[in-house]
Amino acid sequence: MNCLLLVEDELLVRMLAKEVLEEKGFVVLEAQDGDEAIRMLDDLDRIDIVVTDVRMPGCHDGLDVAQHARTRFPEVPVIVATGFAANVTDRLKQLDPRAVLMPKPYSLDHMATLARTLSGSE
Repeated sequence: MNCLLLVEDELLVRMLAKEVLEEKGFVVLEAQDGDEAIRMLDDLDRIDIVVTDVRMPGCHDGLDVAQHARTRFPEVPVIVATGFAANVTDRLKQLDPRAVLMPKPYSLDHMATLARTLSGSE
């Protein structure tokens, strides 16, 4: 089973996303903000994909999480979800092309299918 780090500050969105992702065969690790996600990444030996929101409370946003994930695991695919794409695209260019921008609102099924494809689960 592929291990997915889900970083989302909205509790209900995180709960629903986790449920859908688990139904699609992922083991889901949850972080409620970028700070928690970065601490989790530091403790992991392996992660197959990261799905992160951009705007969250705390010192680190989702793009910081994506960059940190790539520092620890250079080949890990990343999906970045945001409703504010204009501010994000320049920072996304600094990441490997496997970082995918997913505009909000998005379908959880579409996100789960994309995660499976990017992580090599399909």
